[in-house]
Amino acid sequence: MNENIYEKKSIHSLILYFSIPAIFSLLVEIMASVVDTAFAGHLGDRAVDALITMGLLSPVLSIYTAFQALFAVSTAIMVAKHLKNQEVRNKYFITGVYMTFIAAAGVSICSYSIMPEILSFVGATGTVAKYAEEYLKIQLCSNICSALGYTCTSCIRAFGYPRIEMCITGASVFANIVFNMIFVFGFNAGIKGLAYGTFLSELFCCVFSALWLYKHRLIPGKWHISMGQLKKCTVKLLKLGIAQTMIQALAGCTGFFVNQSLMLYTTLQHVAVWNVVQKIYTVLLMPIVGITQGIQTILAYFSGHREEHKKKKTMRITIRYTVCYGIAALMLIFFFGKNIISLLINAEYICQWGSKIFYIVFSTFPLMGIFYTITTLYEVTGHEGKAVFLILTRQVFLMIPLTNLLPKIFPGLSCAIFCAVPIADLTAVLIALFSGGRKRKTHEEVME
Repeated sequence: MNENIYEKKSIHSLILYFSIPAIFSLLVEIMASVVDTAFAGHLGDRAVDALITMGLLSPVLSIYTAFQALFAVSTAIMVAKHLKNQEVRNKYFITGVYMTFIAAAGVSICSYSIMPEILSFVGATGTVAKYAEEYLKIQLCSNICSALGYTCTSCIRAFGYPRIEMCITGASVFANIVFNMIFVFGFNAGIKGLAYGTFLSELFCCVFSALWLYKHRLIPGKWHISMGQLKKCTVKLLKLGIAQTMIQALAGCTGFFVNQSLMLYTTLQHVAVWNVVQKIYTVLLMPIVGITQGIQTILAYFSGHREEHKKKKTMRITIRYTVCYGIAALMLIFFFGKNIISLLINAEYICQWGSKIFYIVFSTFPLMGIFYTITTLYEVTGHEGKAVFLILTRQVFLMIPLTNLLPKIFPGLSCAIFCAVPIADLTAVLIALFSGGRKRKTHEEVME
């Protein structure tokens, strides 16, 4: 356990210490998805169908990731908050692992039982439906390994070893690339090969992270916990994890509605374009998510030790970092957007249309650092309701209605759907700033 770093390092150093490995881990994780997209985009005659398949299933997979975050993030927060209390820490760790497995297995089993309905719901038909079924079956197995690996690596970071988390995640993504090459080009397995590569890489991450925790004696020797303790810890973890789950799940729901609007007002090819753009957007968003994810354990530790001034300073520095990065990312897209898309797929019309979408969805990108930082503070300090409200406002009350209204208001403008992103972002940030300026509960009330 490496608890002394919270006291010995400056705020700037702490943020960098936890954020850089978190950013790296998230980037290499999402790169696995980008690599899958790149492989799919070079499957010859099957490329467009493969990209459509992955685009249609993307919202479903986002919901699976949401359930993974439900206990992974909250377990890490409670481990960091009770780092010096081994008994309490172990209870939360055991509960987190148990509930992670139950949630992931439950989601996979339920999804398998209603797979035809899922495929019909997302709009998969013909050849695309065949590809989607093959891909999803394997992803359901991968979901369980991914969930357990997510919880274990998050706890490794909470124990004070973010660089170890980074190394394990990086190794698993490298394994994913190797497995993809073997299955796609070696065995000519097509989109099934991409799914097999993902499954094996997630299995590697799960096993290796668990072994590292066991070797360094950071997990309990005995895994017995009473039902009363299990229930109490589960309720607390659910309260903490609900905001992160909402972010992921609502992203999936939003993606579904965007796909439906695209199929209604444009063509299936536009779904493929949006899939490529979305992947790149997610990659560039990861540093912001990584910084805010990195400060979760910092804020949790300071909250647990009642160091309010350090908590406020952490917030100010984080907003400064994320906004500056957002501006840099916006400039990158403005000058090199089309070139970036061309790296993933060699279809000219996708590059042309995708670059137009880029300019729209990235116009408010620098503001996302403010939004994520404020919601992170609420998650960690006992204001989960406010975090959930902000997320609901952006994704449900604004984004989803706008994706349906804007094409009707501007019927001849195919890019109108995507104007929902900057409008929702700007409005949500203004609400977040307003809510952050209001009088909050005292620290003592929060900790109770």
